[in-house]
Amino acid sequence: MNIPTKEDLKGITLKKYTTVPEESDVNAALEHLAATHPQLKPVLLIRPTRKGDVAVIDFVGSIDGVEFPGGAGQDYPLELGSNSFIPGFEDQLINRNVGEVVNVRVPFPEDYHEKSLAGKMAVFRCTIKALKQKSDAVVDDSFAKQFGLNTVAELRAEIETHMKENIEEGAFMKLRDQVMDVLIERFPVEAPSNIVEQEMEMIRKHDGEITEDDARKIAAKRAGQGMLLMEMAKANEVTITDEEVMNALKDELQQYGPQAPQILKMYQANPELLRVFRAAQMEKKVLRWVIDQCSLEEVVLTTEEFEKIMSE
Repeated sequence: MNIPTKEDLKGITLKKYTTVPEESDVNAALEHLAATHPQLKPVLLIRPTRKGDVAVIDFVGSIDGVEFPGGAGQDYPLELGSNSFIPGFEDQLINRNVGEVVNVRVPFPEDYHEKSLAGKMAVFRCTIKALKQKSDAVVDDSFAKQFGLNTVAELRAEIETHMKENIEEGAFMKLRDQVMDVLIERFPVEAPSNIVEQEMEMIRKHDGEITEDDARKIAAKRAGQGMLLMEMAKANEVTITDEEVMNALKDELQQYGPQAPQILKMYQANPELLRVFRAAQMEKKVLRWVIDQCSLEEVVLTTEEFEKIMSE
């Protein structure tokens, strides 16, 4: 296999698209945050639960009488009808009363991300502890405290920082696409058929309507790119540590909110899932190393122009 050298990479020029968040962008993000984090007020009237309510529940899941990792939670605020849990779960908690214990029986989807649970019937013993309703959030210092901050000013600064991080991530994705297109064109790699087949299987899971030819073309390209990156990592001693992987996993888990501890347990109980995550982080690190060796041409855009480029 012909491996690109540092000198080869220095001869590649990439466009780094970027933008600067404006005050109006921060305002819009703050309004969206308020809309997606309404205040929860207790339902004072004694009545059964209904769609749109937030039921505070404890739950323990089991399959054939045996509890499984990541299947339990306490004081979880579940909006009934939000479809945030597996299909059919929330429906069985509607028209119930506070204090009631409900055995929710639902099958895990066939394509569930945890393969050991996919397609299996589970029973979740749920205790409805309280009932709340959503109301519009007031954006003040108390609202900011929900996110571990003291003032709205601090919250605005945090939002702007997050937006800049997203811009950097989007810019990286475009740089990745550019550099890999150039490398595969100049240093073509033919991946083994078994690796291509594995990639095809993953592609089909995400797009059931893709044709066999299109899936094979995409899979062959991805497999070739992956092999080329790993060979470049070996040649240049690019490695990833356990600490780096765990830090990346912690960042990833933040998006799951209250479910983060359960998702972490799932990773810890499934070495294959953790191996796949590690491989993805390794690939990202090698890509960053490759991009660092190239010449970058910064292109500053308006927010609208940047979003358009990112969607292409």
